[in-house]
Amino acid sequence: MIRQGAATLCKRHAANQLKVNTGASGALRREMCGLVAAIDDVWGKTSSARSDIAILGKETMNTTSKILHHRGPDGMQVSAGTVGEGETLARWSMGHTRLAIVDPSNRSADMPFNLSFKTKKGDKIIHLAANGEIYNHNLVYKDLVAKEGWNHDRISGSDCEVIAHAFAQWGGPKTAASLDGMFAFVVFEEDVVTGEVKAFAARDPVGIKPLYYGRTKCSNSSDDAAAYVFSSELKALVGHVDPSTVVAIPPGHYWTPEEGLVCYYNPEWLRNDDYAPWEDPNHTVTDDEIREGFTKAVQKRMMSDVDYGFFLSGGVDSCIVSHDLLPLWREERAKLGDDRPIPAYTVGMENSPDLMAARGMVDALGGEKHVEHHIRSFTPDEVFDLVPKIIYHMETYEAELIRSAIPNWLLAERAAQDVKMVLTGEGADEIFAGYLYFQDAENPRQLQNELRRIYGMLGNVNLHRTDRMTMAHGLEARVPFLDTEFTRLVMSVDPAKKIVDREAVKSNSRGREKTFLRELFEGPNSNGSSIPRPILWRAKAMQCEGVGEDWVSILQRRVSSLVSDAEMAEAHITYPINTPQTKEELYYRRIYDENFHGMEHVVKLWEGGGRAMGAEWKSDMYTREGLANVDLLSHALQEGKGKAA
Repeated sequence: MIRQGAATLCKRHAANQLKVNTGASGALRREMCGLVAAIDDVWGKTSSARSDIAILGKETMNTTSKILHHRGPDGMQVSAGTVGEGETLARWSMGHTRLAIVDPSNRSADMPFNLSFKTKKGDKIIHLAANGEIYNHNLVYKDLVAKEGWNHDRISGSDCEVIAHAFAQWGGPKTAASLDGMFAFVVFEEDVVTGEVKAFAARDPVGIKPLYYGRTKCSNSSDDAAAYVFSSELKALVGHVDPSTVVAIPPGHYWTPEEGLVCYYNPEWLRNDDYAPWEDPNHTVTDDEIREGFTKAVQKRMMSDVDYGFFLSGGVDSCIVSHDLLPLWREERAKLGDDRPIPAYTVGMENSPDLMAARGMVDALGGEKHVEHHIRSFTPDEVFDLVPKIIYHMETYEAELIRSAIPNWLLAERAAQDVKMVLTGEGADEIFAGYLYFQDAENPRQLQNELRRIYGMLGNVNLHRTDRMTMAHGLEARVPFLDTEFTRLVMSVDPAKKIVDREAVKSNSRGREKTFLRELFEGPNSNGSSIPRPILWRAKAMQCEGVGEDWVSILQRRVSSLVSDAEMAEAHITYPINTPQTKEELYYRRIYDENFHGMEHVVKLWEGGGRAMGAEWKSDMYTREGLANVDLLSHALQEGKGKAA
């Protein structure tokens, strides 16, 4: 494990609960929600000065949790109490907003969970607030019973409850490593006999779900932090913590006050620069293994008892998701005696590359009989006024990310009218070399290194957008391409298979970016449907490009007109950290600063202002302002545009 930071331990007392707007009592549910948690720092130097600290008590936690109502509009609950005695006396509180993904039942309990367990290591009380989906929750619980002799029944159908059981038996690091899913959680554990208290927070391996923490200040000290406060989003930390102390827990890390941040997910393909299993003649990964691995990843993410659908951008990634999902959906529905079509959602300007490709894919899947296609078309004028709201929810000023977040906001808003969960094609580019600048990679090793680099940024960029834009509308998004086992499999393939031919990019033909992935899904699915050739071989388009070839330039002209030359000249003075380099960047930064002043260090930017700029090779495919030649995006399904593949 990789460690960053240090400190010691504490003690315990009692807990009580405050329920607020819980909705239906006792919901058998899986949740995609928001959390806030706080605990006094009894591990630091400030115990004697703690009596006047304004920690987030029940009423404050109630108000603060409401800020995250959009993440969980189905209900909210707050728990609070004290732990320890004497100089180690500490207060704690947790708030949780719930998005229910399974129908109500009288068996369940609402989070935060406050559960008591008798274990071989002593009697424990676990206080848990979690955000996410644990796909292997039943397997984890079965392992506890079969291998550990665990004899505590689950009180609910919540997949997140198993975190509390595992934590009581295994502790935090093993629990985090055992979970298969997307998650962020905070645990305060009390040992009833010894009074020892543990604080623990963790984020999933890829960074699909967010988690931040910051520290409050003692009123009589400018140096010592008084409490730790955790939140799913920055906005719930504003006003409660010193902005300079805010940290985004990195993907695949856990945190404790003793150790600081520790990396628990560090697979060999990601950690080892010399990783090359393909050089071993006994190492084989067949196409069938990869296809089967992806089908399993999709099927795993169908875990739901509410209506769901999928985002269909018309790009090859989302089309592959639909290619595998539709037969599984029909099989699932047949068991229920339900033959309704699956909902699909597309956003784009009229005749845009994405919109027209998505229509073609729906036709290939059988049309309205099998797919209920919802299109959110838009014009630039209708979205400019949304930009400040989108930046508030995005909590970033990274320009490349905001450009794509704007149409993503409209897409999520439309889907949330019908469903609570969607599957998306996010992440394929980071494991199959999908971006156009990969055409300039000089050799397979460079390509593999670049995949590792951009995979490591996913939690700050693509997945940040996916979480924020969906959760802003009470919608959950799942990403089968980023299943950790599927990723391990794909990253063990010889990267020579992912090398891009620049001439093939120009001609929309075999050998272009993601050829390896495209060829894997060239054939029909189990229903006999195939991805149409113009779609299968269309150019990679980031969402901000695919929704309309001229969308980015229109956006940039508009927002740049709102920034003066004088403001631009003083940008390095106004914003000394991550100084904006263009008027577009300064406009976004100004809005971010109005909402999250002092937290500019939390935002992780691409080196050089864009994804392609940090590669080991040089490429002119992208500039700081985006794709240099948007004509590459046109395809045969657009009216009056494109070449057939």
